[in-house]
Amino acid sequence: MTASLSDIRIASVPPLTPNLSASLAPEERRRISVRLGAGLVAIGLIALGTVLMRLEPGQWQIGELCRALAAAVVGIPTLVSGVRGVVTGDTRRATDQLVTIAILAAAASGAFVTATLIPLFLEIGRLFEERSSLGARAAIDGIRALAARQAVRWRRGKEERVDPDDLRPGDEILVRPGERIAVDGTVLEGRAAVDQSAITGESIHEDVAPGSPVFAGTVALDGLLKVQVRGSGADTVLGRVVQLLAEVERTTVPVLRLFERRAGVWLPLVLTLAATTLFFTENLSRAIAVLVVATPTALLVAGPAAVVAAMTVATRLRILIKSADFLERASEIDTLILDKTGTVTVGAPGVVEIRPAVGVSEEDLLAVAAACGFGSLHPVSRAVVGEARARGIVATPPSDLQERPGLGVVAAVEGRQAVLGRRELLTELGVDLGEETGSDASRVYVAHDGRYLGRLVLRDRPRGEAREALDAMRIMGIDRLVLLTGDREAVAREVGAALGVDEVVAEVLPAQKLEVVRAEQGAGRTVMMVGDGVNDAPALGGADVGVAIGAELNEVALGGADVALLGTDLGRLPRLIGLADTTRRVIGQNVWLAFGLSVFLIALAACGVLDPLTGALLQSAAVVAVVANSARVLRFER
Repeated sequence: MTASLSDIRIASVPPLTPNLSASLAPEERRRISVRLGAGLVAIGLIALGTVLMRLEPGQWQIGELCRALAAAVVGIPTLVSGVRGVVTGDTRRATDQLVTIAILAAAASGAFVTATLIPLFLEIGRLFEERSSLGARAAIDGIRALAARQAVRWRRGKEERVDPDDLRPGDEILVRPGERIAVDGTVLEGRAAVDQSAITGESIHEDVAPGSPVFAGTVALDGLLKVQVRGSGADTVLGRVVQLLAEVERTTVPVLRLFERRAGVWLPLVLTLAATTLFFTENLSRAIAVLVVATPTALLVAGPAAVVAAMTVATRLRILIKSADFLERASEIDTLILDKTGTVTVGAPGVVEIRPAVGVSEEDLLAVAAACGFGSLHPVSRAVVGEARARGIVATPPSDLQERPGLGVVAAVEGRQAVLGRRELLTELGVDLGEETGSDASRVYVAHDGRYLGRLVLRDRPRGEAREALDAMRIMGIDRLVLLTGDREAVAREVGAALGVDEVVAEVLPAQKLEVVRAEQGAGRTVMMVGDGVNDAPALGGADVGVAIGAELNEVALGGADVALLGTDLGRLPRLIGLADTTRRVIGQNVWLAFGLSVFLIALAACGVLDPLTGALLQSAAVVAVVANSARVLRFER
C-alpha cells in the first residue's frame, strides 16, 4: 500500500551539520607553519644582531653569531635540498643547488644577512606557487559541504534515514520544507519552491511539481516532496562538479618562472666563471666574490616584490589575488565569459513591469499584491513588497495568510480574499483573467474579492555599472564577450542585448559551462571567466583566469578562482586588468635590471675590483633597486 503525501506528517528535522574536511592535510599545515616560523625567527635574529652591533660595538661577535644563526635557521633546509639534488641529479632542484652555493659563498665571506635573505626570498616565491592548488582544494571542500548528509528514504510506507550514497535509481525519498535535496531525481508528488541557484544560477526560485527535475544540493523552501532517485553521490550534478574541479586541478600546469627556466644554465655558468677566475688569478677571494655577486637574490625578488606591491594595491581596491600566475596570463586575455545571475545582474528578482487591468491603478494593484506578500518569505513576495515601499505604498498586514507551495499566496485583505501567484492558482480559485495569456514564471497575477487586478513582471536586472565596465574591457583589448547562464534563453538574451555581448549561451549546467570555456580555448583564445556561484566553480578553475565576484558571500567560487572581487562592483574588472599589465611590465623591468646588474658585478668581481664583502653589499643594493622599482606599482591606484 502506497501512502500519499497527505498521510505523511511534516515533523521538525534536526539541522544538518556538514563535516567540512580541511583543505590542508595536517602534515601540510605543519610544514607551512615550520617554514613561516623559521622565517620569523631568522628575521628576529638579524634584527637582534644588528642592534647589538650598533649599540654595543664591543659585542660584535655576539651580533655576528646571531646573524649566522639566522642564516642557518632558514638556510639548512635549502642546503639539504641542494645537496640532495646534486647527489640524485634531480634537475627540478636546480634553484636549490644554485641558492646553496650562493648561501655558502655569502657565509664564507661573512655576509650572513645576504645568506639569510636568499632562502627567505626563495620561500616567498614558493608560497605564491602553492596558493593556486590550495584554492582548488578549498573549492572542492566547499562544494562537498553543499551535499546533504542524510536522506529520508520512503519504503513500504515507512521512513528510513540513510546515507545518500546508499540510494539507488528508482528509490523514493521525502524532502520536507527547509531540507537540502540529497539526490538528482524527479518529483513524484507534491509542489514546492526550490532554491536551485547553486546549481543552475537561476535567481528566481523554481516552482516544482510532479514530473519536474530536482538536483542534489538544492533546497526545498516550502511544501513536501516525494522524489524518485535518478542519481546519487558521484552520479549527481553536484558530484560531477567535484570531479571536474579535481580534474582541472590535476591537469593545470603552472606557468614556470623565468628564473626557474634559466637556473639550469645559470648554475654551471657561474661555477665555470668562478673556477676560471681562480685558475687564472690564483686568488680565492676573487672566486668567492664572483660567487657572492652571482647570487640570484635580485632575480628571486624580481617577481615577488612586484606581486606584493600589486597585492597591496589590490587589497585597497577590495580585490584578492590568489595566484601570481594570473599576472602573467592577464595581458594575453582576449575573451571574457561572464555568468549572468549575481554577476552581471543583481541576483534577485525585481518588479520591472506593472500591467493593471482596465479600471485599476498601479497603486491599487501594488497595494493588494504587497499585502499578500507581507507575511511571505518567498523572493517574489519580497520583491513585490520592496517595490511597494519604494513607491511609498504601505503594505497592510493581512488578517489571514496561506502559502500555496509552488503556486503563490492566498490572504485575507480588508476582509476579502486576495491572491498573489501563478495563473494556475487564480484559475483554480475561479478568477477570470479575461484575455490574459501565457504563464511565464517571471509573471505573477493579482486578484482581490474574485476580481482580476492585473499582473506584475519580475526579472533579474543588469547591474548599473555592468555595461560601462564591459565597454572598458573592450577598450583594454578584450574583443569577445560571452554571457553564460543556466537561466532561460529568452531572459538571457534580453540581458545580453542590454550589455552588448557577442554571444549568449543559456540553459547550461556546470559541466556544460566548463565545456564552453574549453571550446573557446580550443579555438585559440585566452579566456577569463567571471562568476559567483557553485555552478561556476568548474569553469572558473578551467579558464586561463578565473575571477570570483562577491567572494565574501561564496567561498566555493572563491576557492576555484585565481582572483576574487570582494563585493559586486564590476567596474573593478578593467582596473584588475590594468593592474596586472602594470605589474607584468614592472616584473619584466626587474628581471632585466637584476640580470644586468649581476653581469656587471660579476665582471667587476672577476677583475678584482670587488672583494666578497663589497660584492655582498652591492648585491644587496641590487635587491634594493629591484624593490624600489617594484614600488612604482603602488602608484597605480592614483
